[in-house]
Amino acid sequence: MKIAVPVYDESLRIFGNTGHTPFFAVFEQKGEGMFKKIDLVELRKNPRGNINASEGCSHKDEQISNEEQIAHKEEHNVLGEIIKDCAVVLVKKACPNTARVFNEKGIKICKIDTACQIAQDSFKSIKL
Repeated sequence: MKIAVPVYDESLRIFGNTGHTPFFAVFEQKGEGMFKKIDLVELRKNPRGNINASEGCSHKDEQISNEEQIAHKEEHNVLGEIIKDCAVVLVKKACPNTARVFNEKGIKICKIDTACQIAQDSFKSIKL
């Protein structure tokens, strides 16, 4: 099973706002229980990445027209394409459009503790 985590870069520090993460770190889990092993496979660049948007987006759907809302949601589709082979994405924060895209692609969203700083540590706080 592949697991995606939004990160800043190869340091694997977790990025707070999934929709604007610079990269997704993709891990692969093999085995179960005490034999479970999770290894980094690769980093995937997000063309929507915005290093200044770690704490969240400034746009709110209720403040824009229906046409703009549809276009905004379409912009998020690239996120689902980037990690479409992943079963799970671990997030601190995801806007409704980001969540919709992942749900449409069948990618399970698991919320991780906001205090978690490094991708590898995020696996400890959830059940996969």
